[in-house]
Parts: sequence; C-alpha cells; structure tokens
Amino acid sequence: MQNTRLVQLAIKGLEAERARIDEELQALRKQAGRGGGSDALTPSGRPRRKMSAAAKKKISEAMKRRYAALRAGSKK
Repeated sequence: MQNTRLVQLAIKGLEAERARIDEELQALRKQAGRGGGSDALTPSGRPRRKMSAAAKKKISEAMKRRYAALRAGSKK
C-alpha cells in the first residue's frame, strides 16, 4: 500500500514539473516570435514552411505528368 502511495506522489510531482516546463517553453516561444501555439513548430523542431498556391499547382502538375508517364511505361 505504501509503495502505491509513493508512486502516486511521484506521478503528481512529475505532472507538476511537466506543467512548469510547458509554461516555460511557451514563454520562450513567444520571445522567439513564434507565438504560443503548439503548431508553430514541426515535430522536428523546425519552423513550418509556407507554400504559395502557384508552387502547389506547379508541384501538382509535375506529379500528374510523372504519374502519367509511369502508367504509360507500365502498359508496354
């Protein structure tokens, strides 16, 4: 029983520490100009890159051409 209580206290302590660390991270992100949102960074820690509509269209058209060439090559 005492071991269970000790584990519960450890969990509460770690959760409190995690909350404190999360607050510090959010403050640092605001200082870095990235805002406080969790989507400001990618999972690898790098900032998100934005792609223009023209760039998306260019990539889409290139992929369609590649896929059409791949399908045409497999029919032979």
